[in-house]
Amino acid sequence: MNLRINNAKRINIVIRITAGIFFCMYFSFLLYRLFFYAYGQYFRFSSGEISYNLIPFKTILNYLNNTSLIDFDIWFFNLFGNVCAFMPMGFLLPVIFPRFQSFKAIATVTFLASFVLEIVQLWLRLGIADIDDVILNTFGGILGYFLFISFHKLVGQIITVKSKSR
Repeated sequence: MNLRINNAKRINIVIRITAGIFFCMYFSFLLYRLFFYAYGQYFRFSSGEISYNLIPFKTILNYLNNTSLIDFDIWFFNLFGNVCAFMPMGFLLPVIFPRFQSFKAIATVTFLASFVLEIVQLWLRLGIADIDDVILNTFGGILGYFLFISFHKLVGQIITVKSKSR
């Protein structure tokens, strides 16, 4: 029985380290895409003016209401790209850190990470800092968390969930 516990702990450590490596690769790629390379052949550059949107759902509704007027790549990457960009965060953080194995923790972390990245984007004058990006990124993190929960239920107890002793 003791050997079985040790094997489970080893597997858990390997899974967490692997998830940590994937998270570092993911976050590096996210920063590259956010600050240097947007999509297609479009590279980001700092503009002289500050561009921002502080009205929630303004950009989202604009894209949804004007799909025929806006280039497919632009609305697709702005809506679905922002959601997909933060799904790995919602999936990987609970694997790496047991304290992030709650809806509230993931919603908070993805919101704060997205908010900080939008502030940096505003400060560097790269693209448009948009509250809708924060909303979509947070939603993506939450979807990633639900994927984690679903995956955890499928796999079972390989990934350790917070023990009740804490």
